[in-house]
Amino acid sequence: MRLNCLLKSAGLPPLKKELEVTHVTDDSREVKPGSLFFALRGFKTDGNLFIPEAVKRGAVAVVTDSRDSLEKYKSLGVPLIFSQDLRRDLALIVSRFYGDPSSSIKVIGVTGTNGKTTTAYILYHLLNRLGKKTAIIGTVEYGLPGKTIPAERTTPSPTTFFRLLKEFKENGADFVVCEVSSHGLKLHRVTGTKFKGAVFTNLSPEHLDFHKNLWDYFLSKEKLFFMTRDVGVVNGDDKFGKLLLGLRGIFPCKLSSFGKKGEFRIERVENLEEGLLVILKLGRETYPIKTSLRGFFNAYNVAAAFSLLVELGFSPRELLGLFDGISVPGRMEEVVKNVFVDYAHTPDALEKVLRALRELKRGRLIVVFGCGGDRDREKRPLMGSIAEKLADFIILTNDNPRSEDPEQIVNEILSGIRERSKVEVIFDRRLAIERGLKLKKEEDILLIAGKGHETYQEVGSKKYLFDDREVVRELSRLIQ
Repeated sequence: MRLNCLLKSAGLPPLKKELEVTHVTDDSREVKPGSLFFALRGFKTDGNLFIPEAVKRGAVAVVTDSRDSLEKYKSLGVPLIFSQDLRRDLALIVSRFYGDPSSSIKVIGVTGTNGKTTTAYILYHLLNRLGKKTAIIGTVEYGLPGKTIPAERTTPSPTTFFRLLKEFKENGADFVVCEVSSHGLKLHRVTGTKFKGAVFTNLSPEHLDFHKNLWDYFLSKEKLFFMTRDVGVVNGDDKFGKLLLGLRGIFPCKLSSFGKKGEFRIERVENLEEGLLVILKLGRETYPIKTSLRGFFNAYNVAAAFSLLVELGFSPRELLGLFDGISVPGRMEEVVKNVFVDYAHTPDALEKVLRALRELKRGRLIVVFGCGGDRDREKRPLMGSIAEKLADFIILTNDNPRSEDPEQIVNEILSGIRERSKVEVIFDRRLAIERGLKLKKEEDILLIAGKGHETYQEVGSKKYLFDDREVVRELSRLIQ
């Protein structure tokens, strides 16, 4: 594709000499002859340092936001293009390079603190069951049914995101359901996407190590609705959802609400032996939805998916029988009888899953969890306090400690717990899970929280293979 065509898509001035671009990247290791290289300043290193390497590998031009680099590398013999907003321009140019795929495929975005993955999975399964070929991009995996790959992050880089959209389009997809993280929105990973529909699940403090305050976090989430063309549905019971609804006049899409006070109203939720019965009401009509998902909080995820699809034009009655049998990896996943693995790693999520399991328990509720290193420290005592209030016994362990001292992380969780007699500390996560399984009696429920679907553990700068679900299965066989 011609470079000036790409530059025009981002509002950058054309070059006097036309060049052909065959590849766009922000990773100097991926540069090949014909590449357009974006010298991004990352969180660990600066892409400007790798401009000479990129040119040596065959980059035909470089885009940078560093005026120093314009001067320093002007002798390299390739055009150096200045951008005032490099991440934004990267996304717009990559979208154009891949043929603006969101213009011809229906993209749905799901954002919020908790419930993104579950809501996205419900939508993904419902649309496929409705006969609409649908792909998913999210925390667990990317791909079409039967052809998925493990996710590198919730919302991938624009070079990956738009390439995936193009591939899905070429494979005949009608819809793509995407989890859209606050990082993805703030860092312009999806800028240039024309979203058909959007969901806001809820918002509570999270990622404040990155956003610094709750308002920046909210404003990042809000960006999704400025990028949505047709409809958005919002949790009307959430205080930030109410704020979005109050601002509905400024968004280009129609906004509707779901929840106990929403336009799509949650009338009643009943626990079933194998899931939930969610009664939704829209106008004068009532819609009973049976789902194999557990926990009252999942009624909101069901309502979110139902309301969005109805607003997109699907028949409510057609949807009713399609929810049952949908499962979500690592989300309230019952691995063996009365042993659940869940991704809950925020105070709000941990409270919701513990409350849900308290409704199911006949004996004690035991929880194994830790907190991630190099992430929000403020949440650690809060999660300790919640566990103390709602669980009968607590085993604190390593989550992904990363570069932090595991003992320091545990001490910060312990600072929120008064009754230390109900707590054990076992840093080795495998041993902590084994201890939980051995303590558990037949009527007890064991929750292993924090990592959910993850198949690794980050210690220091290394990732080790570790899957809570596989460890539970293996140890359960040995203990029996």
